[in-house]
Amino acid sequence: MSQEMLDQLRSMDPAMLTTVLRQEQGNPAFELLDWSVEPLGHEKIIRTTGGLYHFSGHGQDGDGIRPWSVVLKIVNHPSGEMCQAPREWCYWKRELLAFDSGLLAGLPGPVRAPRCYGVTEQEDGGWLWMEHIVESTGRRWSPADFGRAAYHLGRSAAAYLNERALPDAPWLGEPFFRSTFADGGWWARHMATDTPESVWQHPLVQQAFAPDLRRRILAIWADKYGFFDALDRLPQVLCHNDCHRRNLMWRKADEGQEELIVLDWAFCGLGGVGMDMGELVATSAYFFEYELSAIEEVERLVFQNYLAGLRAAGWMGDERLVRLGYTASAALWMGATLPGWTAIMLDPASGVNVTAMYGRPAEDVLAGWVALTEFLLDRADEARLLMGAMEIA
Repeated sequence: MSQEMLDQLRSMDPAMLTTVLRQEQGNPAFELLDWSVEPLGHEKIIRTTGGLYHFSGHGQDGDGIRPWSVVLKIVNHPSGEMCQAPREWCYWKRELLAFDSGLLAGLPGPVRAPRCYGVTEQEDGGWLWMEHIVESTGRRWSPADFGRAAYHLGRSAAAYLNERALPDAPWLGEPFFRSTFADGGWWARHMATDTPESVWQHPLVQQAFAPDLRRRILAIWADKYGFFDALDRLPQVLCHNDCHRRNLMWRKADEGQEELIVLDWAFCGLGGVGMDMGELVATSAYFFEYELSAIEEVERLVFQNYLAGLRAAGWMGDERLVRLGYTASAALWMGATLPGWTAIMLDPASGVNVTAMYGRPAEDVLAGWVALTEFLLDRADEARLLMGAMEIA
């Protein structure tokens, strides 16, 4: 996080902030009185993540003085060829466009994105002004909290399986795994065994991932087009594609009802029903947002509740389709990549503060990832059986 950027924000033109606050307050007469800005903690894994900053202070209008609070997200425009194409999985501008287009203001409830108060393009990226969400639950979720989130996600997804038209925009990501794992792309080069960038030569990977695990992981890469085809043939919904605990927050709306706020829409695009459950279970486990000893309980509650949400919203399709979306997504995004994450994140030379990011020392993270890999490889096998039984691949 750049001190230079923080200093720049602290000296910004108050007129710019006033424009944002008038959007936040819904009042063109609101006047800024005082303000401060502080950085918010976040994980920076890809280059498009610039920073998060919390602005707060006081303002006034005809009704008197009151406090305000907003968040600024800075998105980087990275140099080089990666993340430049609108359909690419990591397209740098996607979240800015998703908010600016109004798509995220009209998500089917009870899921919603933070309210947007303005998007501005900068020379080296973009600024996204958003609602400051105050979470109504504790930081650590119970398995039941994951189940409740899945219910809301299922209800929201069902809208696209019933009456709502799928969104259509040139910046929406193409099928997520086709783009992420494309031949010649970063992940394909690094997960191959015969390239200079191969993660399989890394000492930590060789130490932790036994030959049988390596064989089963590489089998997913060998079968990847079968997985892609199966996901493309599922009923399609709007997918977040990074729907893990750290991008989800519970809050109480002004009317008192519970809302699930979903953050970070940089990967959004169309995908198969059930896919977002893969990240909810597997990527949350990757971050140790629950203990891995609870993974089967979390999985059971997530799947049951997602399906219940679909049913409550009127979708009565074959639940095996939903299970396939979940198992294939979980297997691809984490089951096929944890050796890569090991080489990226746990190498002592990476500069990553492993304990701060994962809440435990590197050796415990690695042991957990190996156990998670074994679990997800079993889900890959389940996905293959579903594809065969349903003749969907």
